[in-house]
Amino acid sequence: MKRKILIAMDGSENSRRALRWYAQNMNNPEDLLIFVFITDPPSMSLLAHSVVATPEAYNAGIARGIEEGKALAIKTRQFCASLGLKNTQRFLERMTHGVGPAIVEIANEEAVDLILVGNRGLGTMRRTFLGSVSDYVLHHAHRPVAVVPPPKE
Repeated sequence: MKRKILIAMDGSENSRRALRWYAQNMNNPEDLLIFVFITDPPSMSLLAHSVVATPEAYNAGIARGIEEGKALAIKTRQFCASLGLKNTQRFLERMTHGVGPAIVEIANEEAVDLILVGNRGLGTMRRTFLGSVSDYVLHHAHRPVAVVPPPKE
């Protein structure tokens, strides 16, 4: 049976650890791996204070985000190859400020069977003040979620 697995990637060791965990514990070559990259759009408030607050500067910021997403997709493909993953892969990029809500939204749009995210291992106090993508996804997704914790120290 072909499963759809959404894997949130940001280039960090946390997201690579989640992908490594999938390869070691869940890999089924029939799975469709949907890699999601969330990038921040250019801030209009920052552009308003710059000397070149123009539509061109905003568009350049968007183009930069798209290029960063493409570079991350290439690195992710290479990492998948190094893990021996031969799954069909799709790469989706969304430009928005809310990483957690975007992951949940994409998971619903794609009707995924599992959302896989890494975790930074923040304590309760820090997570309360800073927020946590994995915490948001875990509590707002109406689909199975696997949160891969950091290694024990």
